[in-house]
Amino acid sequence: MSGRGKKLTVASKPEAAPKKAKSALAGLQFPVGRVYRLLKRGHYAERISPGCAVYMAAVLEYLTAEILELAGNAARENKKARILPRHIQLAVKAVEQAEESRHVHVNIYHGLSAIDTRMSVHEKENTKLPLVSKKTKSALSGLQFPVGRVYRLLKRGHYAERISPGCAVYMAAVLEYLTAEILELAGNAARENKKARILPRHIQLAVRNDDELSKLFSSVTIAQGGVLPNVLPELVPKKTATLKPPHKNGHSQEF
Repeated sequence: MSGRGKKLTVASKPEAAPKKAKSALAGLQFPVGRVYRLLKRGHYAERISPGCAVYMAAVLEYLTAEILELAGNAARENKKARILPRHIQLAVKAVEQAEESRHVHVNIYHGLSAIDTRMSVHEKENTKLPLVSKKTKSALSGLQFPVGRVYRLLKRGHYAERISPGCAVYMAAVLEYLTAEILELAGNAARENKKARILPRHIQLAVRNDDELSKLFSSVTIAQGGVLPNVLPELVPKKTATLKPPHKNGHSQEF
């Protein structure tokens, strides 16, 4: 009876210390564990050291911070509150120009725990971002057709697992050549018909009168193009021999 009121005390397990991530141990913001996993998955070498992932994450974090700082300055100069890809491009160009006069100090200690690579205040003030005019892929290729749009449509169509950028340039060049060829022949047909505007009829005449284009567009029907003026020789009426009228001064023969 005396033992009813007593409560059994169970010894509680000691609370486990919170597990720290590899990035927290290395003092970084970039995910060291994910970088290590991607390095192992890429099979760049037979064995990947954990210190390699720490160093790679530190380098990526430093480059990102440096580019974002310069891109922020470019956005501030352009009176923008948001960093755009244009500002990042200007930042990269500025880094390339200031690379020769830049001093990078790297301090590695205790398993690459910190990297000190900072520009001096004087260098940051004197670094001016060049205003480089952005050129499109069509301008770089010397074409009029949009290479970027052709590349996007090729990727969206899933015609292959991978689409090379050169494939889009070649396709845009072929399309531009065919368009110029057809428009030239259609313009000649419109000029022959004394028209100032190219109509579907003129495109039909231009395509069908050319052997190569006719073979290429053999299974294509051009809307409102009509047909070629072609009459079979069997349907042309034959010329009949005309009877000569009798002479007025002729005498009839009597037997």
